[in-house]
Amino acid sequence: MTTAATRQAGTGLDRLREQLDKAGFAALVLTSPGGRRYALGRAPGLADGTAVLLTTEGTVTSAAGDLPTAIMAVLRAGGVAGGVAGGVVGADADLPWEVFGQVSEAGVRLRPAADLVFTELASGEPGELPAVAAAADLAAVGYTAVMDHLHVGMDVRELSGNVDRSIRRAGGLLGWYDPYDPYDPCDPYGTTGRAAGSDLVTVRGHDPGTARLTAGTPVRFVLHPLLEGVAGYAAATAVLGEPDGPLRAAGAACAAATASLLAALRPGAPLRDGREAFYREAFGREAGEHAAACRIVALRGGGASPPLPRDSAVTAEPGMVLGVRTEVTVPGRGAIELAETVVLTDSGAEPQARTPLRLVELH
Repeated sequence: MTTAATRQAGTGLDRLREQLDKAGFAALVLTSPGGRRYALGRAPGLADGTAVLLTTEGTVTSAAGDLPTAIMAVLRAGGVAGGVAGGVVGADADLPWEVFGQVSEAGVRLRPAADLVFTELASGEPGELPAVAAAADLAAVGYTAVMDHLHVGMDVRELSGNVDRSIRRAGGLLGWYDPYDPYDPCDPYGTTGRAAGSDLVTVRGHDPGTARLTAGTPVRFVLHPLLEGVAGYAAATAVLGEPDGPLRAAGAACAAATASLLAALRPGAPLRDGREAFYREAFGREAGEHAAACRIVALRGGGASPPLPRDSAVTAEPGMVLGVRTEVTVPGRGAIELAETVVLTDSGAEPQARTPLRLVELH
């Protein structure tokens, strides 16, 4: 049996509640990791099946279990199902199809609210920006911990241990897990690969049979530490040895396309312009046969939001804190992956971690 727990919303959620009211929502159901974490703070045990409901009346209700059952439990406990106070409820992520039939029978209408939640998780207050910069600096510390020790034959678990020790010495106590990979693990290029690491770093590019790094294979690592609840975010790719022509071309394509993405993040322009600029550049270059992907996420709340929807209407505004993650692959050879924390200012996107947005060659 699924049990829902209800409490009063903290003042940190007041702005989101106001936006819900303006949009005509009675409540907001949060099922994405980033959305749940933002509403519940540092509450432990946020299982994949957890649903959270924030109402405009000022309550937060959570329940865990199988997701459709958990959603119905929070809707009832929050007073927006079962004929109590039915209305329109926003959803921050795509939901299983069976949810819609159940909530409709309970007198609730579900509507997408991904843009609303993304804007909230991206829009920082001026006083938060120093903490963002400090968290990004932790990601840069992790980058140095990786690059100072990379060598052929290194056990990937040793690499993640180096990052863990370095980031903890610099003040990062806990990390967050980034569940969003640009590619489906079943894609024909095999771009995701086996991952290793901790909640501070995720590494790909090792031999899955021996857990060791090999020459000529791109080593990709995503750094995602936390500092006082603020997420750091960066990623880099290195090749141990001289990369072959296809890998070097993919690296050049990823670097140029990432630069185009950042240049397109201008106040007043739709954020989706950045993604579109990435794809125009990535597929307009002579990089051989490759696949490419990018994601733009919001980083407030101690983790990452769901990626910006393809049809999003969110407009770039000064003060937004975003994570930008890009990837270009070469069939059978691996992938080039880059990521950065950026703060939007009046003049555009300002990188915070300042890790190299290019393929790093170590030979």
